[in-house]
This record gives sequence, C-alpha cells and structure tokens, in this order.
Amino acid sequence: MTCLREQIFFQAKGVSKSFPGVQALSDVDFDLRTGEVHALVGENGAGKSTFCRIMVGLETADGGCMTLNNQDYRPKGKKDAEIRGVRMVLQELNLIANLSVAENIFLGKLPNILGVIDYPRLHHQAAHIMKQVGLENIAPTTPVKSLGTAQQQMVEIAAALSRQCRILILDEPTASLTDKEIELLFAQIKKLKTQAVAVVYISHHMEEVMQISDRITILRDGRKIATRQIHQTGMGEIIHLMVGRDLQAENLRREKTIKEVALRVVRLN
Repeated sequence: MTCLREQIFFQAKGVSKSFPGVQALSDVDFDLRTGEVHALVGENGAGKSTFCRIMVGLETADGGCMTLNNQDYRPKGKKDAEIRGVRMVLQELNLIANLSVAENIFLGKLPNILGVIDYPRLHHQAAHIMKQVGLENIAPTTPVKSLGTAQQQMVEIAAALSRQCRILILDEPTASLTDKEIELLFAQIKKLKTQAVAVVYISHHMEEVMQISDRITILRDGRKIATRQIHQTGMGEIIHLMVGRDLQAENLRREKTIKEVALRVVRLN
C-alpha cells in the first residue's frame, strides 16, 4: 500500500511561458506530494512566481502540461483553481481592513438567510477555521486592521482553508514577520502537513527553507536546475545551483578590487 506522503498529487511537465521580450519559463518540471512542503527557490527573475501563477490560473502556460490528482489540470482562472483546491497567499496581503476577521475569511461566501448575513453562523464557522491556524484567542468579530502582520497572514491562510484546500502556495510569507511570528507560521504549516495539505513555499531565506521544507526545487533563468531532498543537500550546494557560481570565491575577488572611496558625505544637514 502506498504511503499518503508518497503520493504525487500535482505534476507539471515541460511548462513554458514567455512575455514580450522575456522567456520566463522553459520546459519546467515540478511535482508535489500530499502532506509535504516543497520549496521553490531562485534569484529574482528565476520564474518562481510565474510558475505559481500558472498553478493558480492567474497566467496561462504557452506549453507543457499539468495534472492534479492524476487528472488533466488547466485552470481557466483563479476561481477555477480554487474549486480544485489550489490556493495561493501572496506576499501582498489581500484583506479588507475595515471588515472583521470572520468577514474576511468567508468573503464571497458569507452564510445568509434570505440574503441577510447569518452572523451567529458566520462567527461559529470562522472560530472553527481560526483554531486551525492558531487564532483561537482572537474573536471572529475583531477588525482585521487591529491585528499584527503575522495574525493577518494567518487570516489569509484561514481564508484559503475555509474552502477546499489541497495545495497552498505561500509566496515570501515571512517577509514582514518577526522571529516569533515565523515560529507561529511554521507551527501551522506543520499542522497543515498532518492534514495532507501540500505546501509550495517560496522564499529567499535559505535558513527558513532548510528548516521547514521536505524537498527543494531550484530555478535559474526560467529553467529547472535540480530537485533535492532537503536532508540530502546543504545550503552551499543550493546557493551554488541558484546562482551558477561559487559566491564565496566571487566575493573574495570583489573585495580585492575595492580600493578607492566612491562617495563621501561630511557634515550633511
């Protein structure tokens, strides 16, 4: 019997995408297993966000194919992807500050009776979802604008989980978080893994990638360079695959060429 963690739930083969004057992706292969965190890393412009936008239907691939749960997957838009359980939390939070946590979580599908919002039911359902992401100490009626960045991030994740969610894509989720808030986020990601949710984790912070990921795929200039089991690789190898050169040696060469002061400011008022 195949272990749940070994099942390939999503697979992309030969995915390509070009924009005017730019080849964003070239024949990219990628797969995602249930209950794993698969990091997607690369320098700026490597194609990470473009690939994930194709996954959630915000962009259409020029070539290649994708399957979801062994079925052909070609989302016609964001809503189509969400119906199939593929959701993405962007780096720029997409919340309405003046609405409550509960209203943000269920925005677009607020429970109602004859067109009137059923607030008791809304708050009950929101409390259940909020508990899943560590927000059980916050009232569902709390305005989102009164929350910290980490809590708002969790509200975004709760909104994703309030609907069917099999794949959750997190794009630079810790960019504005403190160390303590990152610990909270990672704890919730680990809980999602136990619920068989697959997570695509995009980050420039290699320490985080090494800590939270099961596998890692490296993109460079729109091409897949390698996929590694996180416990079978090291940060040095990953960085080398990302940039295509030995950064340490490169930095040493640069240090030897820095001799003259390029700019000096004295007594600036």
